Amino acid sequence: MKTNNYTALAKEAFDEAAPLHWKANKLLREKLASQDCNCLSDLHQTELKTIGVKGRDIAQFNCNNGRETISIKKMGAASAVGFDISSAFIEQANELAKSVETDCEFICTDIYEIDETFNEKFDLLIITSGALCFMPDLKEYIKVARRVLRKGGVLNIYDCHPIVDMFEMDRDRGDKPLQFVRSYFDKTPISHTSGLDYVGGTTYDAKEIFYFHYTMADIINEIINTGFQVTNLKETAEDLSQAYTKVAADPITPPLSFMVTAAKQ
Repeated sequence: MKTNNYTALAKEAFDEAAPLHWKANKLLREKLASQDCNCLSDLHQTELKTIGVKGRDIAQFNCNNGRETISIKKMGAASAVGFDISSAFIEQANELAKSVETDCEFICTDIYEIDETFNEKFDLLIITSGALCFMPDLKEYIKVARRVLRKGGVLNIYDCHPIVDMFEMDRDRGDKPLQFVRSYFDKTPISHTSGLDYVGGTTYDAKEIFYFHYTMADIINEIINTGFQVTNLKETAEDLSQAYTKVAADPITPPLSFMVTAAKQ
């Protein structure tokens, strides 16, 4: 299947899921209206402050409903632009930004097809949980990331650790003990039809979407080979997906997330 066929399926699946997320997030507008509210984790905020946010032009790929883009704008960014393929989520993002009086721009587009007017427009690009796993071509995705950044601009990714793909999610595992169900090196795209309501935790007969697994080596090497210099790499036990809370609560836990920061050369 071609890349644009995969992303077209993703658009339909996320558009379908958007109303469920909005319903489950009904208090989000009130929370974001508070100056103290930030939808980025404390660890991520600390890293971004170290990189430098204030006065910078910042973008987010796969921004979903814009809550993180809005949060980073509230941290003092000069501008914040979110890109997402789902028109339903972009509509929510615009409504959220308007309701909390935060000046952000949201663009509905396939990430692989971001317009050239955004070339070398940003100082910092953030990519967060649940982005990489829906992108069928990692190499081209990182190329687009490089394209939109100015020279010396920074790419910051904080996403689920690739190792979690070896385990069943809590909702599928039930009370069974944690065990390996998939090889770490299996690159076969996974068809998924039980829904994308990771906010409300419901399942439904959903439009098909595909997950793509990349190893840590795939991700780091692609970043380096595309012309970035990796400046920091962290692995954490933070369950960004909220799909492995039982694993996160265990004192003996694998890495559940990773953060990589890299500068465009």
